[in-house]
Parts: sequence; structure tokens; C-alpha cells
Amino acid sequence: MKTRVSSSVYIDRSPEEVERIILDPSKTVLWTSDLEKFEVISGEPGFAGSRAKLHYLEGGRRYVMEDHLVEVDPGRRYLSHVSGAAIDASVETLLEPEGAGTVVRIHWTGRGKPLLLRLVLPFIRGNISRQAQKDLVKLKELVESGQRVE
Repeated sequence: MKTRVSSSVYIDRSPEEVERIILDPSKTVLWTSDLEKFEVISGEPGFAGSRAKLHYLEGGRRYVMEDHLVEVDPGRRYLSHVSGAAIDASVETLLEPEGAGTVVRIHWTGRGKPLLLRLVLPFIRGNISRQAQKDLVKLKELVESGQRVE
């Protein structure tokens, strides 16, 4: 059984401004919890087919996951497959213009690989959802702060 989590936030900036931050690997660590390094291993970030290693430090434990950007509708939708030793997940990011700003929606659908995690994951769904919302709030603060991205 897969666990699903969705979160969203309104950012008072254009989809293009939000997209610049989301697609900048050096900025990802500023708004993604426990992420220490976003290492591009092939392709160009933001383009379908690109791959990256995501280096995390969570509760004193280091682990690496691979992110494969599967589908791209520039400025609107990004679909990644993220996998590691413990989890396989799809992460869909949507940028929806609203007024002068953008609603960013994240849909995470995942499954634990080890049996114990498969059993526990549905019960910690609320924790995953709260963390995703906190990350989106950090993204909002980063984008609205006006940091320039080259």
C-alpha cells in the first residue's frame, strides 16, 4: 500500500520566480529539511532525465537518495522518482498562478521498502505531511525574501 501526502502554500511571487529557486540545486538545501547536499550526477537540473543524489542527515544518521526527474512541463509541473535504501516515492510539484502569486502544491506518494517501514509509513503520514508543509513555508520565505538566483 502506498502512502500519499499533499501540501500547498501560496507564494507572493510569479511562477517564474518560484521556479528559479526550486530548480537551483544550491538553494534546495535552504528549504528542504535534513538535506545537506544536492549533487547533480547527470543531465541539467529542471530538465527531464536529469538525476541527482540527495545527501541527508536526519537524527544523526546519514543516507543518500537518488532523484530522477521523469516529467517536466516547464513552469507548471515537475514529476520526480526518488528512491533510496528505505523508500520509493513519486514527488509531483505543481506551480499554479493565482492572482499576483503562485500556489505551490506538492504530492508525495511513497512506499517503504523494508517490511517494517511499509507497515509503519501509513501511521507516520501526519509527520510527513507536517514536515512537507514546513518545507513549503521555508520555500515561501526564501522566494519572498527576494534572493537572486543566477
